Amino acid sequence: MKTDIEGAIVTEQFLLRLTFILISRFLLMISINSRIGLFVFCTIATCPAVFAETLYERLGGEKGVTQFVEQTIDLTASDPVTKRSFDKVDLKKLKLKIAEHICALTDGPCKYTGDPMKIVHQGLDITEAEFFAMVEILRGTLNRSGVSESAKNELLRILAPMKRDVVSK
Repeated sequence: MKTDIEGAIVTEQFLLRLTFILISRFLLMISINSRIGLFVFCTIATCPAVFAETLYERLGGEKGVTQFVEQTIDLTASDPVTKRSFDKVDLKKLKLKIAEHICALTDGPCKYTGDPMKIVHQGLDITEAEFFAMVEILRGTLNRSGVSESAKNELLRILAPMKRDVVSK
């Protein structure tokens, strides 16, 4: 069947294709507008984690990682259970290296330039109690920093295998 639209002869197949294209474009516009709406809502509601691609970004990027690392080390170095391991440590350098290591492990833009964990902790005689106390301090710091449960659990899952290189007693 042929139809005359503004002087052009069109087949049913052409009309079906045209309808499909128009519907596709309409759905694409709705999709784009929804994403823009979600972006505006999230910007207003301060939920940048929705668009984050890496764990590093979900942890707050450089600012977020630096903040929770500094707080964790400050608390760990003064905690009665864990402070023994930090007596003769350059805390400023330690904070930088840990932030760099976490950045590298979580797909951030950093490359870890420190020594392997086994060498770094050799001779410190760190106990399981000290290790788990530091993990709890880290959890608390992540909670206070507003890190999501999923990002926190993902980070802890990445860090957990280091226990065998850190604990020696």
